[in-house]
Amino acid sequence: MQNGANNDKTTWDPMEIFFGSSNHKYAVVVLNQPILLAKSLVLPIWRRAKVKICVDGGTNRWMEYLDKIRDEVYRGNCSEYTPTFVTGDFDSILPDIIGKLKNISVPTINTPDQNHTDFSKALIQLNVECKQKDIHLDAVYVFVETAGRFDHIIGNINTLYQCKKFVDNNVKVINVASLKWNLDNSTLAFGGMISTSNTYDGSPEVTVTTDTEIIWTMGIESLVQTENDLN
Repeated sequence: MQNGANNDKTTWDPMEIFFGSSNHKYAVVVLNQPILLAKSLVLPIWRRAKVKICVDGGTNRWMEYLDKIRDEVYRGNCSEYTPTFVTGDFDSILPDIIGKLKNISVPTINTPDQNHTDFSKALIQLNVECKQKDIHLDAVYVFVETAGRFDHIIGNINTLYQCKKFVDNNVKVINVASLKWNLDNSTLAFGGMISTSNTYDGSPEVTVTTDTEIIWTMGIESLVQTENDLN
């Protein structure tokens, strides 16, 4: 989602992925949670990705999401919807699905190491793929819902903190100000103060200044509405 950078300042546009810019190079990762966004949004994002990864049970989710396209993918058609590779410890992917993908020569990378989550190991494999094929990415987009088991949620958040180590792209600060409840030289920490349930003041941009990496979460009203329409 990186739009441009100037010295220690980076500008991010969270909607850039939907505009189909040919200059925006990214990977997509599908984790083991339902994909709730409309196909009209998700399928173009997948097609334009430089690297497409299904992580263990996320492979089941992706093939289920493809619906009527799925059988054509299994026949070796519609290659634009096949993953670049499938990875994980393979404790949740259905044997039938992994077998069908192997039949159409989709690489499967078994990562049994239990010292990292499948999400973390997928980012490590993404880094390997990019180095081998000289792919330079601007962003990595992950399809996952913040729902289900709490240990999985915490594991995903931990991977976000670790991803700078896994992927050779520096995560720089984002621009922030223009929130309804602004922070002024505040310290945020678990066990102390964290900023939740904030909102915008109507400005087109938000500016954040920080001396370390942060995790920024936000809702996009048009996407939330699309998700609600599907339910």
